[in-house]
Amino acid sequence: MVKSHVDGIKLPAQTAYGMTVVSLASSGGGLTDVGVFEDEKVYTVYVDMRATPEDPAPSCTLQYALLQPPTGADSASLQVGLTPPYPVKTEIPEMNAELIRRYIRRLVIVYATMGTDGKLQKLSVRESPDVRFNRPIIAALNHWSFRPAQLNSQPVALKVLIGIPILPFE
Repeated sequence: MVKSHVDGIKLPAQTAYGMTVVSLASSGGGLTDVGVFEDEKVYTVYVDMRATPEDPAPSCTLQYALLQPPTGADSASLQVGLTPPYPVKTEIPEMNAELIRRYIRRLVIVYATMGTDGKLQKLSVRESPDVRFNRPIIAALNHWSFRPAQLNSQPVALKVLIGIPILPFE
């Protein structure tokens, strides 16, 4: 994971999630339903944004589903072999301190697709407490990359929601 912190011990790239929530779009998960997911299996994981063990940076919520869900009667069992995407490179968005204080603990939710190369594409903000957060968050997310999700050992494209908390990333 690439982050711009100079002092301290660097954390290795995230290769596991402490918890994965599996749900349907309307029945829960880590983010509110903003109309991206339909009646499909949706996964929620938490991306560790810390660069060092002492770093207070909060986790970001990553909710995802297959971009092209398998079809047929056995589609649910086919997804058992789905391994999640893992962050390779993240960038913390530069946000205005006054805006952070005003909207602390609120969330910006961004929709994107993730290609089989692990890059985010077609980013669009779905929910934001203030439009002034949108540009720096999209700019930072354009630099993120992931080890792609795999289904039956083959990279697969995803549709994703990323929840960026409005908290100081210091």
